[in-house]
Amino acid sequence: MFEPNKERRDWARAQMTEARIPQPVTTAVERLLEVWYTQNHTEQTRDLTIGTFEQLARGFALVQTPGDELWIAAKPGGLVIRDRVRVKADAYAGDPGRMHNGRLGVIVGIRHGDIIVKYDDGKHPPFDGVHHSPHALEKRVR
Repeated sequence: MFEPNKERRDWARAQMTEARIPQPVTTAVERLLEVWYTQNHTEQTRDLTIGTFEQLARGFALVQTPGDELWIAAKPGGLVIRDRVRVKADAYAGDPGRMHNGRLGVIVGIRHGDIIVKYDDGKHPPFDGVHHSPHALEKRVR
C-alpha cells in the first residue's frame, strides 16, 4: 500500500539520526510531523503556523493590548509606584510564560530592584504582588 508521507517521515528520521538528536526529541518531532503532514499549507500559512506554534510552545503571548496605547521598554530607575505596566510577550518561557507574558497591571512596590506588580487585567489566575525584573516589563506612556 502506498503511503504518501512515508518518504517524508523516513527523510526526517534520517536527518535527526545524522544530527544525533536525542530519542525523546526525535519521538516528539515525529509525532508533530505526523499531524503536520495531514495538513495542506500554503507558504504563508506554513510560516504563520510554525511561528504561532513556536510562540505558544515557548509560553510567549501572541496578543498585546489593542488600541492606541503606546508602550516602551521599562528601564531600571524609570518606574514608579502606580505606573501602568505590561509583562513583555516573551519575558518568560514555559509555564511561567503562560501565566505572566502579556499580563497588565500596576506597580504596587519597588524593592531591591524588583518591580512588584498587581495584575488588573481580569485574567486568571489573578496575581497580587508579582515580582519582576524591570527588563521583563513595558511601561505605558500613552
